Amino acid sequence: MKMRRIITFGLAALVTAAAALLLFSRNSAKTALEETRRALRQQGFKIDLAEFDLSASAEFHARAAALTNADLAGSVLRGPDIVRRAQGQFMKGVVTASPPAAQPSTRQQPGTRPSPPPSFALHELALRNATLMQEKLDLMRAVGSNAALVLWKQDKLPDRSGPYPWPGRPQLEEDLWPALRAAFDDDREGLDAACYAAISGPIRFDLQARHGIAMLLPHLARLKGLSQTLGSRTVLELHDGNRDAAWTNLLASSRLITAWDPEPSEISHLVRFADTTLAYDTAWQALQADGWPDDRLALLQREWEVVNFFRSLPETESFARASAARLCQQDRQEPLVSTYIFKEAFRSPRNAWYRLTDHWYRIRYRHHGSYEDERALLLYYRDCELTVRRAVQAPTWAEMRLLPGATNALPFQSKYRSRVQTLLNMRQMSGGFGGRGQSFLGRAAEAEARRRLIVTAIALQRYRGRHGGYPKTLQALVPELLPSPPVDFMDGKPLRYQLTTDGHFVLYSVGMDCVDDGGTMIQRRQGEPYGAMPFLGNQRAADLVWPRPASPMEVQAQNEADDRQAAVERATLAKSLAEAERQVEVGRQAIIEKLLAEADARKAAEPSSGQRSGEPIYQGRPLRELLRNDKTAGTNNFTLDELLTARQVTNGEYDGTAIFEVPVSYDAATNIGRLHLVVDGHQDAASRGEEGEGQTCERATNGNCLLGWTSTYDPPGRHAIQAEFIATKDEAKEESAHKYAGPAVLFVSTNLCQFDAAFDHFDGRGVTLYARLPESNGVYTIELKAPAGAQVKTLKGTTSNGVIKVHWNMIDDRGQRFTNDTLDSVFQVTLPGSGRSQKLKGP
Repeated sequence: MKMRRIITFGLAALVTAAAALLLFSRNSAKTALEETRRALRQQGFKIDLAEFDLSASAEFHARAAALTNADLAGSVLRGPDIVRRAQGQFMKGVVTASPPAAQPSTRQQPGTRPSPPPSFALHELALRNATLMQEKLDLMRAVGSNAALVLWKQDKLPDRSGPYPWPGRPQLEEDLWPALRAAFDDDREGLDAACYAAISGPIRFDLQARHGIAMLLPHLARLKGLSQTLGSRTVLELHDGNRDAAWTNLLASSRLITAWDPEPSEISHLVRFADTTLAYDTAWQALQADGWPDDRLALLQREWEVVNFFRSLPETESFARASAARLCQQDRQEPLVSTYIFKEAFRSPRNAWYRLTDHWYRIRYRHHGSYEDERALLLYYRDCELTVRRAVQAPTWAEMRLLPGATNALPFQSKYRSRVQTLLNMRQMSGGFGGRGQSFLGRAAEAEARRRLIVTAIALQRYRGRHGGYPKTLQALVPELLPSPPVDFMDGKPLRYQLTTDGHFVLYSVGMDCVDDGGTMIQRRQGEPYGAMPFLGNQRAADLVWPRPASPMEVQAQNEADDRQAAVERATLAKSLAEAERQVEVGRQAIIEKLLAEADARKAAEPSSGQRSGEPIYQGRPLRELLRNDKTAGTNNFTLDELLTARQVTNGEYDGTAIFEVPVSYDAATNIGRLHLVVDGHQDAASRGEEGEGQTCERATNGNCLLGWTSTYDPPGRHAIQAEFIATKDEAKEESAHKYAGPAVLFVSTNLCQFDAAFDHFDGRGVTLYARLPESNGVYTIELKAPAGAQVKTLKGTTSNGVIKVHWNMIDDRGQRFTNDTLDSVFQVTLPGSGRSQKLKGP
């Protein structure tokens, strides 16, 4: 103990002396920083966050709120929760198939909202919308080398997002138009308000510059989602023949780029560049429609003519410089506590030296190193700003990319292990991911090339409207529609323009590599999501193309090729899912065997006296005495295990409903707690999932408890059933309640259907019923009945893939529309392969 005191006092003296030496010595790093700040300020560089005003007026604030408050297709924000639920279904051995079909909805009048569906339909609705909005529509689906699919002209819109991006994600319908229409109708009012806001004036967001690079930018994700939504909405309106609505969405998607004055943040500009690609694809789809009035096209052309992607880029480096300097200043302002060193030295002398050197390093960095870092950062970002200033003056990307730092930004390197260095490294890494492997200036150059293609394509459409056909050369657009011949920003040469034999044209830029590939588009791979671009070292050479529309024969050939590839992927995935399901079933059966073996062991150790040491006591009495039913027990002195041994008595009215009896007094059990069944050992809600759902506990005529279980929501076959008593009437305290599960008994389910509540659907659009069969081929009859038992509708059909999925449009057998909000179903299933037949109560 004496030695520890000596070490502690010695360290205290050493730290105090070292700190005094630093504090009273001349700080040359601080002096150098002050001189650098004065010099930069004299040269006109911003160095403090106070020099930036990112606030916005009330008018901008209201417009921004409308843009960010749109619900983006209703339940998309609930999607992740539903995804997790679907994944849980997979993990318990349920391989889901197609979700309910979304039916066409009546077009809503502006200002009206569709009726909300019942709560039990929200899971399917959210899953459908989340899947639609996560996959997006591919608005520039390449067909061949220089043609693309005119999406809105397709009678049916198949799901081309690949077989299953994650386990449990159901395949969407063969025709997505109805589902897409229903999704957008969920928040038509909010999306219309967002369109109006985008069109009505400049866009700017009210931000707090004082937070620097830690400034929150929640609007970016919403703008990206809105841009995607407006593109899909434009295509849908064109498909439905609503040209005015399509024009509104098209103009609004463009205004998200042309009217937005982005804050001086690199990620904000990256989002704007990404939205430019989305607007480009949307404009291509819209301009494949003939007959747009010239004044509308002229307005759209002017919007894109005035955009300058480069003007505000140097300001992002200026803001980054002031933010980095602020980080160093904050690092010096944070309290530096040294008392813990002495406590550590007293507690563990072995670690004292390490703690001391670390603390000394931080003192030295604060007094000297942080000033050096701040000065180095000011000069680093000064050079970055000068580089960007020179770059934005370059007339082409070919010249711009030759400048130092234009294609590969040099990272900042500190001599110290500092928090500032770590934060800047993270920022540079995130910028690299956000830029898809391209440099910041490279993304700006690509956006500029797309801007020029859009302007030229609009001018070509206007020329055709005025002269009845496209010109032979782009020179013909001057000066009637363009002030000068359009130039490719990439290499400074005229944009490449080719007329095609079918009366269309191909217009393209040579792209980032400045190599003319003959107008070859990027070919998106099968299953690759819309918006995905070549990343880092996986870039694929291609031009930036305004393609021709694909011919019907080309579309058919591409669809057939996609279908063949999708069939291979589905078969591969089905095989892997089947194997995963088999492994889950093997694990479940192992648990069942273990539970049954434990039950045999418990029975063998059961005392003849009926009383076992350590039995649960509740309110001062043995629990078995409280639960005993004197009317049926007689002179039998049942143990608690015997009281909680479930005995199957009947299958109920229909197969699939199992009833078990336990010699427990119903009145006593319900007075002090509750009794239920545990299926396959899953005793807690977190692990149970849906096993054993659909349970009841009722009073038998003899006073015992009858436990009912709808086993059709669980896999058929062997199950281990346990009766569990929870001795509490307070559900909120169930975790700390007295629980006791009886021995497991074997139950064999012979169900021919396995239902899944996640994919049954009932709302004003109709009813969808879903079930899996143990064999591929099946014949079924489904009787839909009102709560009182009256027959409503009979549905018949066959299946060859082991899945029953039936939709009912709410019209009953008499031709009347069913208006009740409750419905029962009964399934009669026959399997021709095995000759088995069964009648089960359905959802």
